[in-house]
Amino acid sequence: MPMVNVLYDIKIWVFLGIVLALVFGFDNPWAATILMVVLIAQMAVSLDGIEFNRHDFKTYDRKIVACVLACFGINTLLTLAAGLFFIEDDHLWTGWVMLSSVPCAVSVVVASLVMRGDAKMSVLSLTAVYLCAIGLTPLITKVLLGNAVDPLEILKYIVLFIAVPFGLSFGIKRLHLPRGFKSVFINLMMLLMVFIGLGSRRDFIFNDFDVVLYLIVACVLRTFVLGIILVFLFRRMGIRREDGMVYLVMAVWKNSGMSISLTMALFATTMPDAVLPCVVSLVVEATWFAVMSKLVDRIWPPESKDGHPADTIAG
Repeated sequence: MPMVNVLYDIKIWVFLGIVLALVFGFDNPWAATILMVVLIAQMAVSLDGIEFNRHDFKTYDRKIVACVLACFGINTLLTLAAGLFFIEDDHLWTGWVMLSSVPCAVSVVVASLVMRGDAKMSVLSLTAVYLCAIGLTPLITKVLLGNAVDPLEILKYIVLFIAVPFGLSFGIKRLHLPRGFKSVFINLMMLLMVFIGLGSRRDFIFNDFDVVLYLIVACVLRTFVLGIILVFLFRRMGIRREDGMVYLVMAVWKNSGMSISLTMALFATTMPDAVLPCVVSLVVEATWFAVMSKLVDRIWPPESKDGHPADTIAG
């Protein structure tokens, strides 16, 4: 049983990916392509089981709009604010822009479930966010990076990273994969993303470790500090807890894996260090989820059926 728990613990997989990246590195000309395959596989399996009725969009329309604003408003703006500390470095600033432009992680659905949020709302909002990303991701990169990147090239990759996983998920659904297998597979893909992204910049990490520390601090502020502030703010605003959990993950968790793939595909030769903010964000966000999933019930207890805070078990 303990071994099974280890396989399901995302923190351990991320830590193992960091260790492998620092020990072995990953200097491979096919790194960007391999990373794309890994991301698409992870997203396709993550999307398996996500279902909704199109009529539900009318019921949740305002909440869906709020989630889109949380992702491409709060999350994007605060990601850019963190990136301003690195604006003098073209490579790192480009990485922050790429991170800010991508949609939320597919894992926001799992996070919403774990944190006892509104599951249907998270699924509908995820769909809306990814549809919006087809237009917003190329627009954000064009406005902030100008001619440094072709928006049509961004559009091509965004469609690839959205259409292919969604299409594959329909076929995967027929396999009836066990939940445990999917969890382990998703964690394995996370390990590979950390290993490839971090391993490709191993020399930079050892030569400029102070910069990496600054990136970690910036990402911690963007996730942990922002997340706690938002929890208290949503409570203060009187937002229903189930809705607040969905808004929270939308406002904090970017699809860092997608930003790593995009950045490596577009800037691997011209700006190789641009991937670092994305990789550090991937690690910190995974850690944030692992910690927040345990902490959130303490700072925002779930309501019982009578409308009062329910008793929660610490740990």
